[in-house]
Amino acid sequence: MLLRVLLEAHVNLVYFWMHDPKDMVRRYLDASMLDKLKHLREVTFYEGTALAETIKREHWQKAEREIKDRYAGPDFASLRKHGFTGLSFEQRAKAVHMEQMYKYCYRIASRSVHTFDPAETPVFGVAYKGRRDAKYDLLRARREQLEANQNMLLGRLAYYLSEFVRDMVISTELMLIGVGYEKFCDTAKTLERKPCEQAGTENGEEPEDNGFYIWRM
Repeated sequence: MLLRVLLEAHVNLVYFWMHDPKDMVRRYLDASMLDKLKHLREVTFYEGTALAETIKREHWQKAEREIKDRYAGPDFASLRKHGFTGLSFEQRAKAVHMEQMYKYCYRIASRSVHTFDPAETPVFGVAYKGRRDAKYDLLRARREQLEANQNMLLGRLAYYLSEFVRDMVISTELMLIGVGYEKFCDTAKTLERKPCEQAGTENGEEPEDNGFYIWRM
């Protein structure tokens, strides 16, 4: 779930920055109003409750008409359905050149929707029948890859935000979020990481230093 949230936040932020800021702010506010209006209609504008006095149906319907007048028919429909970008998340990821990340992260992390998880297909069961260790090695590798992607996205978001705020103290704190999470991943036993094979160990030599990774790809 955290991986999906980080990917969506990353894509939305990059999409926002790739377009005119004033237009994006207007579209974001309009999409938020439409989303709130959808909720209010579901609860019939809280009629019969104390909130009905502060939430006027006429006010919200007028706001909806004003928003609708700012967009062409198809654009208004997509804004209502997909939010400020007017695009599905897959289309949004393509627009910011993150199509591969969408495939590697979102589909597997949303397997109940996309039904795309090799580990839950008949082929997986047949291919690894009687190969218990190989099966769990694959599952562990897949999990570690998703965690690495998650870590990279968190680091990039922290970096983007540190550049945006332009405050030395806050920027440093945000940068440390990415590095700190990475070090946590390396040390937390709950992540069940296996030691990596290092060059030189098979000859009795000292293992090579893996270096200090920051937001590894």
